[in-house]
Amino acid sequence: MEPGRVLFLTVAFATHAVVGLALVRGFTAVDPRTGTWLGVVFGLLPDADFLFPAAWGWPFVHRGITHSPVFALAVVAAVYAIRRTRAAALAAALAIGSHLLIDSLSPMGIQWLYPIETTWSPGLDVHGAIGTILLWSLSLGVLAWRTNDLAGVRRSSARDGDDSQGQSN
Repeated sequence: MEPGRVLFLTVAFATHAVVGLALVRGFTAVDPRTGTWLGVVFGLLPDADFLFPAAWGWPFVHRGITHSPVFALAVVAAVYAIRRTRAAALAAALAIGSHLLIDSLSPMGIQWLYPIETTWSPGLDVHGAIGTILLWSLSLGVLAWRTNDLAGVRRSSARDGDDSQGQSN
């Protein structure tokens, strides 16, 4: 695989993980440790289709079955059946739902009507530079607003500000 494609996929995967993490940590009642892994794992889960052998064909292709509402509902139901908490099910729904929403906006779209093989998309460059910066900024904003996950960054910034004020006096 060429380096440009590896970089693109790395940034796209990281973006799905960060958005899932921010939504789960910002809008669910799960504890921080559980919320972190739920957000990252379920934010990335639809891209497990990259692991399918090419010989399997449709619907086991990228943006096939794992990028469908049917798959998302099955995953959320499984999380609820295993964890028996609405908070965990909501966390899985937010993380996997964010992945589907982001990818549905991209030119390739997703399988909204699975098992019917059809896609629709507005064709936005959500995995390009501007889309990625916007998604990361919004995610960091949610983490700063709804959690104390970025408290260390705020403390560090405050200390830096105090040091510069102290030096000028």
